[in-house]
Amino acid sequence: MKKHTKNLFYFLISLCTITLINKIIFITSTIKNNLYSSNSYYYQWKFGKIFYTVQGTGKPILLIHSLYMGSSEYEFNKLVKTLSSNHTVYTIDLIGYGRSDKPKITYTAFLYVQLINDFITEVIKDKTDVVACSTSSSFVTMACYQNPDLFNRLLYINPINTTTLQRNPTKKGKLLKYLLEMPILGTTIYNIASSKYIINKNFKRKYLKKRLVKRKFINIYHESAHLQGVNNKYVYASKCNKYLNVSIDKALLNINNSIYLLMGNNKNAEDIVNNYTELNPAIEYSYIDNANLLPQLEKPSEVLNICNMYFC
Repeated sequence: MKKHTKNLFYFLISLCTITLINKIIFITSTIKNNLYSSNSYYYQWKFGKIFYTVQGTGKPILLIHSLYMGSSEYEFNKLVKTLSSNHTVYTIDLIGYGRSDKPKITYTAFLYVQLINDFITEVIKDKTDVVACSTSSSFVTMACYQNPDLFNRLLYINPINTTTLQRNPTKKGKLLKYLLEMPILGTTIYNIASSKYIINKNFKRKYLKKRLVKRKFINIYHESAHLQGVNNKYVYASKCNKYLNVSIDKALLNINNSIYLLMGNNKNAEDIVNNYTELNPAIEYSYIDNANLLPQLEKPSEVLNICNMYFC
């Protein structure tokens, strides 16, 4: 009996220690307030407050970030000033990311489709050009398919292959989602997945071509992934279980908007271009040498050249 009591005591102490460590990680990750943007506002959406920025004058252009760990509107930080000389530039932190609210819900592709349509309708209030990165491109495609009158030209930076977007949640994925949403175990797994070590590793292997990554990038992505504490894990859990996937084949076949693919020089880029142009031969594209998944951070001047040409 004493042995069982002692084991239980040590187990409870371990749980308390892990909980305390997790809490310390969330506090220390956000204490420096690295994620700062001027001209910032909040849009009160039905599922929570949405952080956005706006500056410049002219035809509106909306910049929508990727869904990588710690992503936020900071992704376009090096483009906004130049673009705002000829456009009214909007950037947004999608719900579940950055400084926007992170409710305890299951995040789906159509949640983001609805957010994009509502944001353009209620905040921008005009037909807009859009730049979207990675998975966010699929949300924009579906939003445009549903409400074509809200959109002008679309520029996608390293969009996801449409065959990948057709993958649905699985039983194994649902179990993972359940584990990730558990109070202690899920939070611990999330803090490991969103650690500076893993973020730095992703930058070196996926996001950028260059091996030396600015510490500023790591700190900002790490902070973004920990704002609002444990609630960050819910969008991560949904993403891991493919709830953010949506088939866009029919939409690509039917929308009449001009679409441009801007690809980094990564191993899947050519396959993705072929995938999109087979569905819609009118789609234009180009590649940026020595850039990977985030050329807007790695080669901003070349991304701006394309934007100035395409959105002129």
